[in-house]
Amino acid sequence: MSSYLGVMPDTGGRRKRGSEWKLSNAHEAGQLVRVQCGLCNVKRWYQPSDLREILGDIEAELVGSKMSCERCGKNDFMHAETQNPTARERESIQVRQLAEIRMVRRIIWRDEK
Repeated sequence: MSSYLGVMPDTGGRRKRGSEWKLSNAHEAGQLVRVQCGLCNVKRWYQPSDLREILGDIEAELVGSKMSCERCGKNDFMHAETQNPTARERESIQVRQLAEIRMVRRIIWRDEK
């Protein structure tokens, strides 16, 4: 089952009408998040709990708008969907895992007028 930009997965009737399908819901349902760049067609798979740690517990369909493609650097064409891959599909999927979060301090200069 998959959800793609507004079509939510079947959750056995537990989902209330009008409620959001958040990353925590996807994690509890055992789903993965597939993020794809529509420009260069790169697909990456993530654990919803890892994305939740970085982005907060946002709606799963908003994940794409919060990420940039590692290949082309653009974020205008990023799309995300939650999926329940079968065991056979899961064997061929490489899921990216969060290794660490680093806070980077950068100096930004402003010219005086």
